[in-house]
Amino acid sequence: MFNNKRSFIIGLAGVLVFSAAKTEVEESYENQIQQISHLPLVSGDTITPEHLDGKLLLLNFWASYDAESRINNYNLLRLSENYQNTSFFNAQGLEVVSVSLDTYRSQLLKAIEADETQEFLHICDFQGTESEICRSFDIDRPVNLLVSTDGRVLARDYGVSLIEAALETLHENN
Repeated sequence: MFNNKRSFIIGLAGVLVFSAAKTEVEESYENQIQQISHLPLVSGDTITPEHLDGKLLLLNFWASYDAESRINNYNLLRLSENYQNTSFFNAQGLEVVSVSLDTYRSQLLKAIEADETQEFLHICDFQGTESEICRSFDIDRPVNLLVSTDGRVLARDYGVSLIEAALETLHENN
């Protein structure tokens, strides 16, 4: 059925998009990703295009008050360590962008420190699920999105198992 590994990966990536995304399989978040590249980080720095260009993005919508989000942070750290410098089909590396649904700065900063996720790119406007970024991605609760370089959602998961399976599939050295 598939002539080579690349054709297989393309086919499997299509299956992942079909099964993991919402009903709008072909929906692209390219404009939203471009908006992210200009948002201020919780640290006061700004995301630059170099942070995101050519990388798979793991958008981690989370909250410091949500126990499942906090557990997911441990797994996201592991994924980040394993895949941040990995060659993927049509991408080089993985960048975790944590978008907090918090409304209180002190709780968010304590959670980032306690979970040791300082290496992630943390965004928060302290508007909770009413924030512009949550609305633009149609997010109303914690969730993880694996997004391709062209803005397509490759996997959507409230945990990390689908995200990890997609990363392993897209890894070029399989």
